[in-house]
Amino acid sequence: MLPDRLLIFAKLPAAGRVKTRLTPPLPPDEAASVYEACLRDVVARSARERARVELWYEDGAGAEAYFQAEFAHLPQGVQATGDLGEKLRDAFQRCFDDQGERTVIIGSDSPTLPEGVLGAAFDDLHEVDAVLGPTRDGGYYLVGVRGASWPRAERLFRGIPWSSDEVFRTTLERSAECGLELRLLPGWYDIDRLEDLQQALDDVPADSHLGRWLASPAAQLYLGR
Repeated sequence: MLPDRLLIFAKLPAAGRVKTRLTPPLPPDEAASVYEACLRDVVARSARERARVELWYEDGAGAEAYFQAEFAHLPQGVQATGDLGEKLRDAFQRCFDDQGERTVIIGSDSPTLPEGVLGAAFDDLHEVDAVLGPTRDGGYYLVGVRGASWPRAERLFRGIPWSSDEVFRTTLERSAECGLELRLLPGWYDIDRLEDLQQALDDVPADSHLGRWLASPAAQLYLGR
C-alpha cells in the first residue's frame, strides 16, 4: 500500500440531490451537470498527484452502479453513514488501519484548485500533524492527517457544527485543544453558489469539464453571459 492516499468524497450526481444552493436559478438537472463536471475535474486534477487516488462515494440507490461504470479505473470505497464528521473519522481510521502514513481527503467542489496545493498538503504532513484548506464560506475544502497523529486527531471531527460558517473556526479550536500542530493551506473556494460559478469563469481551463459547461447555452442563459 502506498504511504500517501488521496480520498475524493463524492455523491451520485442526481438532480435535486446535489448543488441545491444553485437552484434556483439553475434547474436541478443543470445543477447536477455542474456537480458531475466538478467531480470529473477534481478526479483529473488528483490523478496528477503521486498519492494513491481513491473515490469514496455516499451510498444510495444507483450510486454503486454509477461510480463503477464511470470511474472503474479508481479504487473505490463507500462512506460511512452519519454526519460528515463520522464519515471523515471512519475514512481516516480505515486508511490508517491499512498502514497508510498520510491521508488527505477532499470534496468534489473545488475543481479550480491551483496546481501544487495537493502536493503541498502531503509535503506538510511529513512535518506536522494535520493540514487544512480553508474556504471563504467558513468551511474547508481539504483536510489531511498524519497516521502517527491518529487517533488523537479524530477530535478534529467531533462536535463540529457542520454546514455552517463555524466549521473552520471550530476545527482550529479542536486542534489547539488536543495539542495538534496544524498547518493551513492557501484559502480557496468551493463551487456552491452562482457567484462561485462566476468566479470560476476566470479560473477554469476552457477544455475542462466545468469549462465546457460554462461555455454551454445553459450557462449563458443562467449566468447572464
